[in-house]
Amino acid sequence: MQKVLLDKIEIEDLLDGVYRIHKRLDKVDNVIKANKINYVPISEALKTLNISRATADTWHKQGILTKKYIGTKVFYSTKEIEQKMEG
Repeated sequence: MQKVLLDKIEIEDLLDGVYRIHKRLDKVDNVIKANKINYVPISEALKTLNISRATADTWHKQGILTKKYIGTKVFYSTKEIEQKMEG
């Protein structure tokens, strides 16, 4: 087994580098969290907006709401739902 000796300054430099990487990763994590899109099932979207399935389909065709399919199930973005409720 080979031993490696490090000076105190080298260890401090290594720790400083690790700290800077950690800070950068925290920033990246915050950006990812801020851009994360949450989806709800169509049934919840219809209840929240108090609309029918036909209206949801019309809004989708008009580009007001965007459908996301997971398998055969339909989901809507919570952000788009909130925007529609505000305006």
